Amino acid sequence: VTNPPIDPFREKVVMSLQCPIGPEANILQPSSKQVHRLWLKQPVISIADLEVLKLTTHREWSAQVIDTTYPASDGAAGLAKTLNIICEEAEKASKKHQILILSDRLAGPERIPVSSLLALGAVHHHLIETRARMKVALVVETAEAREVHHICVLLGYGADAICPYLALELASSLRDQGIIENSITDEIIFQNYAQAMNTGISK
Repeated sequence: VTNPPIDPFREKVVMSLQCPIGPEANILQPSSKQVHRLWLKQPVISIADLEVLKLTTHREWSAQVIDTTYPASDGAAGLAKTLNIICEEAEKASKKHQILILSDRLAGPERIPVSSLLALGAVHHHLIETRARMKVALVVETAEAREVHHICVLLGYGADAICPYLALELASSLRDQGIIENSITDEIIFQNYAQAMNTGISK
């Protein structure tokens, strides 16, 4: 927070939403490794961008997808158990991978998704406690995030990048049904959505 507040539009020359993600080097030991990170133009990424991250070999990095859903048969008691499992998987993955993707893609009638905010916060702090947070990027693939506030809260809880896949797929579905212009491509849908989110985040 600044006083007086920064105008994100008039002073955009000094504001940026670019996100360097990936392992961070020790700031007390200057070296070229400090800039060996992946730079994203914005924290909101497309479904296609996420697929690239999942398959990345940038600087010999690799990504690990961590499922944040659990069987509906486990009931309410399954939530705490699943959070512990997610944290343990993240800690284990941080030793071999540089990008961790928390995903609720498997959610459905038989699998309950853990709140993306709850899963992210738990993993973020668990990795801090195990001194592994600076070694990985945390990317969230979620159907929950739709509005600017959702994105901002996830960023505040430790997300390096967010793929709000349901919002993007919903827009594509509306186009396919003829509700919005069928000339609008998936790329245009993402660019418009990302621009709206970026404007909201900056404000």
